[in-house]
Amino acid sequence: MAGQGIVRKVTEFEWVDLAGHRDAALTKLLVTKETCGAQNLDVFLSSYAPKAYAEEHVHERTEECFYIIAGEGLFVLDGERHLVGPGTIVFAPPGTRHGIFNTGMSDLVFVVAASPPEPEFHEQYADYFVAPGEAR
Repeated sequence: MAGQGIVRKVTEFEWVDLAGHRDAALTKLLVTKETCGAQNLDVFLSSYAPKAYAEEHVHERTEECFYIIAGEGLFVLDGERHLVGPGTIVFAPPGTRHGIFNTGMSDLVFVVAASPPEPEFHEQYADYFVAPGEAR
């Protein structure tokens, strides 16, 4: 698919339960190669219930930026623990071990922008990507 602009409501996207994300850590795959032809960027919306988390992990090539919209939690960045809440931004460069944990009392909601996209990730979740006008 060639790159094309999109205008879609977040409610058009399904919640996905990603590997390595535990206890009601859900994600919507918003801007991707599959949804709009984005070549250099993935953008996701995540909502983690209390106690939910993404296991600590490392991306070899991908840098990620997290923007916390609601809730409170803990972000671990190279072994250092940081409290996060609305208005917090976190940057995890390639090679940085990181994980996010909802330690609060309500849903932890955040946006993730990742560049470049990880081909293995796209292969693993190909069934969840829905392009504009497509039905599953």
